[in-house]
Amino acid sequence: MTVLEVERLSAGYRNRVDVVKDVTIRVDAGEIVGVVGESGCGKTTLARVITGLSRPRAGVVRFEGVDVHALRGQALRAHRRHIQMVFQDPYLTLSPRQTVRQALTEPLLIHRIGDARSRSARVDELLDLVGLDPEVGERRPRQLSGGQQQRVAIARALALEPRLLVCDEPVTALDVSVQAKVLNLLCDLRDRLGLACLFIAHDLAVVRQLADRIAVMHDGRIVEQGPTLEVTTDPRHPYTRALIAATPTIPFGR
Repeated sequence: MTVLEVERLSAGYRNRVDVVKDVTIRVDAGEIVGVVGESGCGKTTLARVITGLSRPRAGVVRFEGVDVHALRGQALRAHRRHIQMVFQDPYLTLSPRQTVRQALTEPLLIHRIGDARSRSARVDELLDLVGLDPEVGERRPRQLSGGQQQRVAIARALALEPRLLVCDEPVTALDVSVQAKVLNLLCDLRDRLGLACLFIAHDLAVVRQLADRIAVMHDGRIVEQGPTLEVTTDPRHPYTRALIAATPTIPFGR
């Protein structure tokens, strides 16, 4: 089943220059699709339009067959539960005044889900889901490591049981060892929850670790997409070949 379908999407900002140009991409249920490209190529703008934070100039974003940008009122409010976003820097997206428990409870309060007891139980469940101890719930963001902060951000995104997670450079600010743990967590969540995920990054080495399919973005356009193995071992576009050539490798036997 196709969860997300983006068709001939173009988007930009006030200067009327499109930074996303005629993009077509899809994400199926239980699938991780990686979007990879250099900084400034339009990846974050694409994510913002998909999640409804920005509007397109042309094209359509369909979630389970419904045009996202045609929704209004209660229909739009209900839809927002189904697509959630994880941003690059968790420290900037978590309120320094809230404890982790308060941050995870907030989306449940906004959408009027459950009573105090069921919300508390849901927070405990979310902490366990992302591999954090219950006592972490009483801490504030400044008392957590970068990896713990990103796990909290992922837990908050999962609070409303979305069917699609949009991750915009979620491991870029983390150490390599912590990156691996977060990537493993996302794969585990996909397997356990059947979650669809659009994973955005500039690092091809990171994307190919977890993506089922890869879309390569350059200058606002998708220049190549396909199964991860096919794109990374038999690239067709010169830009894809350049990305692969730029990926660091470790020489052995020296």
